[in-house]
Amino acid sequence: MVDVPFHSGISGTAAATDASFAQRDIAARMERMPLTRTQVKARIVVGTATFFDGYDTLMLGLVMTVLVTDWHLTNTEIGFLLSGTSFGQLLGALLFPYLADRWGRLRAASYSVWIVGLMSLVCAASWSYGLLAVSRIIQGVGIGGEIPVAATYINEIAHSKSRGRFFLMYEAAFAFGYVIATLLGVLLISSYGWQIMFIIGALPAFVAAVMRRMLPESPRWLASKGRHAEADKIVSGMEREAEAKLGHALPAPDLASVPVPTSARTSIFELFSATYLTRTLVIWSIWGCNFFVTQALNGWLPTIYRQQLHLTVQQAQEFTFATQFISFFAAIVVALMIDRTGRRMWIGCASVVASVALLILASTGVTNSVVLLICATTAHLSLSTVSVSIYVFTAELYPTRIRALGTGMGSTVRNLFAMTSPMLVALMLTDYGLPGVFVMLGLVPLIPAMMLWLYGTETNGRVLEEVSP
Repeated sequence: MVDVPFHSGISGTAAATDASFAQRDIAARMERMPLTRTQVKARIVVGTATFFDGYDTLMLGLVMTVLVTDWHLTNTEIGFLLSGTSFGQLLGALLFPYLADRWGRLRAASYSVWIVGLMSLVCAASWSYGLLAVSRIIQGVGIGGEIPVAATYINEIAHSKSRGRFFLMYEAAFAFGYVIATLLGVLLISSYGWQIMFIIGALPAFVAAVMRRMLPESPRWLASKGRHAEADKIVSGMEREAEAKLGHALPAPDLASVPVPTSARTSIFELFSATYLTRTLVIWSIWGCNFFVTQALNGWLPTIYRQQLHLTVQQAQEFTFATQFISFFAAIVVALMIDRTGRRMWIGCASVVASVALLILASTGVTNSVVLLICATTAHLSLSTVSVSIYVFTAELYPTRIRALGTGMGSTVRNLFAMTSPMLVALMLTDYGLPGVFVMLGLVPLIPAMMLWLYGTETNGRVLEEVSP
């Protein structure tokens, strides 16, 4: 290993006290390394937690096909129950990124995962609509907290040249959670009841117990907090892994290639500063509009198949599984391609494709279940690539001092839109029928596409400290 002092190129006292120079040193050392065992392990462990977030997010829509009959739920009650989870995610997205910027990425993430697992058991034991609604809101706090914090952590340990692929291969675990949830719904709900889905959803509690023990904290975060020795120890370990993999010493870090980050305290108001205001508005349009549509599709499609098109519970779940299974492979494709196409082009085009598919569906009158399956799957496939891409894109657009906060605020906007989506679908369904629902859903993705193409910032292949000073 090349013997590079932790603050190479920086004099005496300033090197020991200036967190900005420490961050540059850490970033430069990480940028010259190939993929290490520590990074792979982080992607697996954190990806497992994210897998269960995807599972728990979709699960309620699946069990709703049974609850709507067993508990005699109205459209309004269905919409409220689905929206309640998003309300909990809204609270979690506000709270846990704040904690992640103060306590550390892993500590905040592990606490949120504990909440997801434990509250899933409470949901399984629920005997009434009210108790299940409250339990899902609290569980949503954990889901909403883990997603942005985990995304921030994975982004901070990735190499700039392959960050998109590295992150999205991790984020594909969320889409895989959708697939497994629907598969288990098809196999288990009819035989064992809806509670079995929540019992399986309690497994994240074990993941949380492992997370803090197996993984190191983000070196970039440690350096930003003045904890230089801890950051140095972690990166030194990664350097040894890299050299063992390569069979030779690493080159000296190129400090000149990494700008010195601005030294400033974490503040939500910086999201609206001259440097970041336009980025924030663009990102929020993508977060809000994309998840407005995906939440409606994930939550309502099984019930629409069951109630409006009169399929059996098994058929509704099989159709939902087909949609999620195909969408999972879309997440793999975007992981392999986004470092070539760039973020703006992929997200913008995927939004337009989803819009066209939903508007075509609306024009047919939504009377044929196969046409609904084809159009809804096309839209969901396109938007699922946006859902995973937005996490890496958001984290790239903000500096370390506000990265978790910026991602968390994006998640907050997501949850505001996702919270209103199921209720608006219920109202549109009552007043305008299925064509009205899909006209509404089809128009929404055009908003972020326009915002992105007019004002978006491309981040592909750029060092984080270069993109966001």
